Amino acid sequence: MSTNPPAPSILPIPNRLLRLLSSGRWPRSHAEALKQNLNSLVAKERIQSFAPKEDTIFLYPPPFRTVATDIGSRQKRGRDRFWSTCAALDDISPELSLIIGDLGLGSDAPILLDYRHGGSNPPVIRLEWRKPIPNVWVRCAGSFEEFADMLGLDVKAT
Repeated sequence: MSTNPPAPSILPIPNRLLRLLSSGRWPRSHAEALKQNLNSLVAKERIQSFAPKEDTIFLYPPPFRTVATDIGSRQKRGRDRFWSTCAALDDISPELSLIIGDLGLGSDAPILLDYRHGGSNPPVIRLEWRKPIPNVWVRCAGSFEEFADMLGLDVKAT
């Protein structure tokens, strides 16, 4: 009999995201993700349909991490200032928020799958910067399906 504690539950990845990964239309590795710095996977106009002030998006490859996991990782490295001061943590559930990307350079405008209400096709939210702070989380799409449609990743570039 094992004395190891049970593994933490894993949030379900939406089927559409799994299909995008399988088809190679969503980055599957760190190397594929880095290519987005040269050629965006999403047209500027599509990004601005849900984030009017933005013009770039960076989609993260698996394994996707929860905000809680990212906070823990940053704390271990002594770099947790972003989440604690800029990210309006009271407005989300870090354990139920899966980071799937960010807007712009760096990672100060994360895009999350928001599992607070359960389900396998959660809403997509993003951090919107406000001056003065506090920043706020805004809904990009009512589901990942809707978000994927907005991004247009299923459409072959011509």
